[in-house]
Amino acid sequence: MMSRSLCFLFMSLGAGLHLKPVLSGPRLAYRGSQVQFECKVPDWLSPLTFELWKDTEGLIATEHNINVTFDLQVTEGSEGEYSCRVTNGGLSSNTIPFQTVNPHPPLLYEGQKLVLRCEVRKGTHLSFSWFHNQQQVNPSSGLYRINADTLTVDSAGERHAGIYSCMAENQVTVNPRFSSSPNIQVIVKKHISQLSASLWVWWDGAALQANISCAVASGSPPLLFTLLLDGRQLEQKHVDALSSSFSVPILMGQDLGSARCRAQTDTRTLLSDPVHLHVVPVGGAVHVMLTYLHDVNAMTEAALLKCVPERGTFPQFSWSVNHSSLPAGGDAHAVSDRGQILILTDINSGYYRCCVRDSFNESSVWLESAEVFVQRTDPALPSMEVIALVFCGFLSMVIVGGSIFMFWNIERKNHTCKQHSNQCVQTDRVIVNAPAADVSPEPQTLEMKAVIMEFEA
Repeated sequence: MMSRSLCFLFMSLGAGLHLKPVLSGPRLAYRGSQVQFECKVPDWLSPLTFELWKDTEGLIATEHNINVTFDLQVTEGSEGEYSCRVTNGGLSSNTIPFQTVNPHPPLLYEGQKLVLRCEVRKGTHLSFSWFHNQQQVNPSSGLYRINADTLTVDSAGERHAGIYSCMAENQVTVNPRFSSSPNIQVIVKKHISQLSASLWVWWDGAALQANISCAVASGSPPLLFTLLLDGRQLEQKHVDALSSSFSVPILMGQDLGSARCRAQTDTRTLLSDPVHLHVVPVGGAVHVMLTYLHDVNAMTEAALLKCVPERGTFPQFSWSVNHSSLPAGGDAHAVSDRGQILILTDINSGYYRCCVRDSFNESSVWLESAEVFVQRTDPALPSMEVIALVFCGFLSMVIVGGSIFMFWNIERKNHTCKQHSNQCVQTDRVIVNAPAADVSPEPQTLEMKAVIMEFEA
């Protein structure tokens, strides 16, 4: 048993020695940029250790995976022929001759520093003028710093892009001379931002395909997009655009994991939020949730119906009223959220029903909900005659009740005075002899104490 295992191990290692990888990557790049070389063995599904080699330097880098990517910062010394191979004496891949060039026109990203210098071969007592898009640069504008023959932008933006030139002039009073430089174009690129990933599925006639779309909200192309599945690199695309898409075969109900998009430029790398590659077919019970919308006067303004299937990742919805199909839009209704929500702006009583199926399979069966009865439910408001009658009756009751109370109070006081005459007189005297309240029109003085608080700085 042990000898058989050793034999199998030896055969596996021996087979690895004859694996021939394939190297892919650019042949030309600007100095100061970043490029990538990808090395992989076709149809090989197990991780391997790959080496990147350069003809003049030997081994440069080592990576371990099923297929690997080597990042290279481009300098003048990056020129040469590159190849890759599997460790332990594996076969060498194809070679890629790589050359570098200076960026022309000058290329920089937002926020980087720009320095332009006006070089003069001969001349003394010189003064310099700078022009941007044929307009003379004003040093007091704050957009530039000019020091003799040098123009500096500390943090470049899109407004700094364009055509620049300089003019040198001697300051002698007799026969002054000047000379203008050739035009030079400066390109200012935007950094990429807000990378997003979206998923939709479609049926190609034979199998179900998942389409993952990667897009950045802003930036300047070209971009390198990479599709990652649970952290493992699946595919890469160089595009001269701000978006790209990838297609992955998928099985209904099978959980393939989480997919992410990665976007790269010379200066920035972004990673999107994960997208779950798990497609569940529409199934189970279908329900309709009904909500009436009222205004401030409790009047019914609209009705909102939401179709809720028990399960389904990519459902398609359809509505009907009184067993007749309801179009997607009309004068009295509208749909939203890909048809899941139906809004009735002019409510006509009727029986509403929703149907749902898989959006990617036109042959799938529609599942129906139970019918829901919708009707206008405005509260019954009283007429003006009823309101007036109720108010008059209430007012009459207040008048009669008040009269009875006043008559009862007077009778009670007279009866009490007859029994206790001395006390009543004494009470009257106390009231008469009581000191008068101060009703002087002069305002009274209110004393307030001012509190001054000092705070130590």
